[in-house]
Amino acid sequence: MVTISEEQKRALAKDGAIVLRGLFAQEQLEIMREAFEVGIANPSELHGYSFAGTEYETFNDYGNYANRPTHLEAIGKLGLAETVAELWGSKHVWFYGEEIFIKKGGLGGRSPWHQDTSYFAFDGPQILNIWTSFEPIPAANSLEFVRGSHRTIQYNGSSYNNAKDHTMPLWHETEWPRLPDIEDERRKSPDKWDIFTFDLEPGDALVFHSGILHGGAPVTPECPERHTLVYRFYGDQAYYRPLPLEGGSSYGYDISDLNDPSLTPGEPYRSRFADLVL
Repeated sequence: MVTISEEQKRALAKDGAIVLRGLFAQEQLEIMREAFEVGIANPSELHGYSFAGTEYETFNDYGNYANRPTHLEAIGKLGLAETVAELWGSKHVWFYGEEIFIKKGGLGGRSPWHQDTSYFAFDGPQILNIWTSFEPIPAANSLEFVRGSHRTIQYNGSSYNNAKDHTMPLWHETEWPRLPDIEDERRKSPDKWDIFTFDLEPGDALVFHSGILHGGAPVTPECPERHTLVYRFYGDQAYYRPLPLEGGSSYGYDISDLNDPSLTPGEPYRSRFADLVL
């Protein structure tokens, strides 16, 4: 396990994203790649391609419970729960789920700017993603972040069904404002948003609050393929916040069980979809 500095803990809390250099040794990367390949070989019913047939096409699968034992075993071998607990100072850590991405062919455009928390029925300071790719990723091809945005506005989610408008809303009726068109705004005014990123070598990991605005990570002829595994966790300071299901959404399948009527908004989130790993 790498040593976590106080500066890194402060940066994660304040800025919302850090890079942990060399978090995974070669043998640990092999464990992660094995888990990744299990996910590819045994996809869930929800797997598919975002923006299929366009320059933004990306293979994606997430939260496959059939593969849960594989990921829990990997997390245990990698000591990730201990790393996460140290970053937060949390007594307990829950594994919420995995996500798998593949972009290839050198033509995979930017992923939309979004906040993962717009898809979660909880929020709070102790929610994060550990994002690892198996290829070297130059800064131009890496995930980008809006500094401190996890501490400000909760936006509507991206529906991921309009390649020409990445701000197309996920939720039909909500007080959460529509996502800003960050790419258009930064073209007009490069300093409009405080955007930062990191280059990555195999073994490095991006660690970020799930509520930070993030997006990008295209593949190009200079970086033609990207295979990425994401693990999501939450800690003691994660709280139930229902999703705006009543007004409908752009999901193409039943999501009625994402909210938990047995919980009161603001109550510590303890989900039947998560596994206690520490």
